[in-house]
Amino acid sequence: MQREKHGLSFIVPIYNEESGIIGTYNRLYETLGTLDMPWEIILVDDGSKDNTSELIKNLNEAVIIRHPVNIGYGNALKTGIKHAQYNWIGTVDADGTYPIEAIPELLREMGNGFDMVIASRLNTAMIDTAIKRIFRFIFKLLVNGIFRNEIEDPNSGLRIFTKSLVSVFLPFLCGTFSFTTSLTLLAVGMSYFVKYVPVQYCCRQGTSKVRHIRDSIKTLQYIIQGITFYNPIKFFLLLSLAMIVLVCIPAMAIAMLRMLTLSLYYMIFGTAVTLLIGLGVLGDIIRISAQQKHIN
Repeated sequence: MQREKHGLSFIVPIYNEESGIIGTYNRLYETLGTLDMPWEIILVDDGSKDNTSELIKNLNEAVIIRHPVNIGYGNALKTGIKHAQYNWIGTVDADGTYPIEAIPELLREMGNGFDMVIASRLNTAMIDTAIKRIFRFIFKLLVNGIFRNEIEDPNSGLRIFTKSLVSVFLPFLCGTFSFTTSLTLLAVGMSYFVKYVPVQYCCRQGTSKVRHIRDSIKTLQYIIQGITFYNPIKFFLLLSLAMIVLVCIPAMAIAMLRMLTLSLYYMIFGTAVTLLIGLGVLGDIIRISAQQKHIN
């Protein structure tokens, strides 16, 4: 097995970012130019339909990869990771929201032995829309409750991580905007060393492509897959707990109200749904395991 070269591969996923990509690239190029280590910039154009492709095609010092159609933010990152030549991977969005100049600080923490360093945004509440604040608050409560860790900013787009870390989880990482979220939660759940560096966040240039409900559901799916693959007992304990809370206790309460037939039906249907969920997750893990063996 060939040893990975030490250096930094920085990936920028792009989809219809004509208003921000050149500014992002220039800032990234200038910042990486101050580093005392080898580096590269990988621009992954995920099937942009605006003028993005024309703007970036003459950036000769960047590795430019173009998808013929849009297949998602996370899949664009996966493409960049597969083409990266160095052992540290950096990611940043193309919309100008992140303080790229903080990269040297993130690298210093990587040098202290962390597997992943995340730029934790301090001022998202001041910039987010009302609905985005609600989704972010609820999601943070859930993940901190499940993982019993203080996860400061699970979906920050500015981060640096080892290639070996992301390679372990690649089959379970979401292909949409929840790629970074699923990577954070799987790394924390499997006890990798994760560090947060506080930064200030800016208003984006262009239009957001995030779909909160759709991406949240996909994130949950990939996280369940990852937990079941690496720690199946934890998943089935959580599933059992959910069954007790959502099926058994309500069925007992209905029975105490002397609605015995309704209680029986509720218990039967609840148990059947729980078993089907468990079997579906196991089937998905068998599929992923077969795919990995075929690739290897």
